[in-house]
Amino acid sequence: MKNKFKHKNVLVVGLKKSGLSSIALLQKQNAFCYGYDDDKQTLQQASNISNLIIINKIDDDILKIMDYMIISPGLSIYSEYVKLAKLYGVKVLGEVELGSYFARGKIIAITGTNGKTTVTSMIYETLKNSKKPCVLCGNIGEPITENIFPFKTNYVLEVSSFQLESAVKFAPDIAVITNITPNHLDRHLNFKNYKQAKFNIFKNMNRRKTLVLNYDDKTLQELKNQKLKPKVVWVSAQKEINGYFLKGTKVYKKNGKKVELIFDLDGIKLIGKHNLLNALFVVSVADILKLNPTVVLSSIISFQPISHRLQFVKDVNGVAYINDSKSTSPDSTITALNSLNKTPLILILGGSDKGTSFDKLASKIKKTKNVKLIVVQGATTKKIVKSLKKYAVKNYVIAENFNDALIKSTQNAICGDVVLLSPACASFDCFDCFEARGEKFIEYVKGLNIETKS
Repeated sequence: MKNKFKHKNVLVVGLKKSGLSSIALLQKQNAFCYGYDDDKQTLQQASNISNLIIINKIDDDILKIMDYMIISPGLSIYSEYVKLAKLYGVKVLGEVELGSYFARGKIIAITGTNGKTTVTSMIYETLKNSKKPCVLCGNIGEPITENIFPFKTNYVLEVSSFQLESAVKFAPDIAVITNITPNHLDRHLNFKNYKQAKFNIFKNMNRRKTLVLNYDDKTLQELKNQKLKPKVVWVSAQKEINGYFLKGTKVYKKNGKKVELIFDLDGIKLIGKHNLLNALFVVSVADILKLNPTVVLSSIISFQPISHRLQFVKDVNGVAYINDSKSTSPDSTITALNSLNKTPLILILGGSDKGTSFDKLASKIKKTKNVKLIVVQGATTKKIVKSLKKYAVKNYVIAENFNDALIKSTQNAICGDVVLLSPACASFDCFDCFEARGEKFIEYVKGLNIETKS
């Protein structure tokens, strides 16, 4: 492609991992790079980068001379910096899109409210086991801008709504949307904006590219009767459809009247029916890429649960502790409850507020017979309790903080119970990220020496 950044002034906003790798890539393209970060310590650390011009504030004088602004996922397109840049005609791009301009090979991009990390990881492992060159990038793995090579490879890219909202010309070769339910409304302001950010994954795709969609998802149903530019492939865990579908653990492919059994997923190590659906996305992508079915099946069956997603930690005195810290939305926690619907549960909820309602989750808990106790903690405590009361859920206790929630859960657990950390909230009230919250849970459980009730 033509080097559109040569001798251009580019302001990179956000100087952590993705910002720094963007600068390195841009400097290779002979761009004149400027850097800014709200965090003064981060800004100071970046001052050591050769040929990077550090600026201490973004104002009219700076933006008048800029051609591009590259933003990190943490900076909203609704921020004053971005609004001001656009007023001056500065082209605003996200780091993922920047990297996609220089990536040689296929880009397989996965998004969705839930399941995207599992699907992305499984696709990557399947490609790797198939001896295909591949890298894991985006919202997990390394920034795509850090993985630009002179040779072709397959970019398996998890993309969040934060990364997609700024998309201008981003056009993956294969895109997967696992599902869309309300999330991150504190960032996107409303569900319409959040949904549109997710739909940005395919807005620039053409008929030579393929879009894989979940037939069972209510929000994605609205795309069924729309004329989309890419080829659309549907998958379903509930219905026999044209595309890929499940019957029990068996995977079928249907084209008109022709129905073909691909293989049986019996023996998959992942918990829950939603993970059979996740595997179905992998099957569809593997089939599009014409990978060996034997290797695909072996990769899916042997795939281990990812950290912080329904991760079994330890059994203590007959009580199983499961870390699902990655469940940062009510819908994700509902999925966890559906996966563990036959075991007595002590459920730990709460964290920082993303602007979502907890009514649907409270309604689910009310109907679920096996949730014996809910331990509520964090900044969303009042909001969660209000929803629980609305649906007459009385079996809850309030913890003073996260550590107190862990202690209360253990004190109320008896042999045969499962203590499930599935917070339905982000972690930023107490932790830097959901991983840190999950690691705290794991550390507590592995050091547990309190006798449970018998």
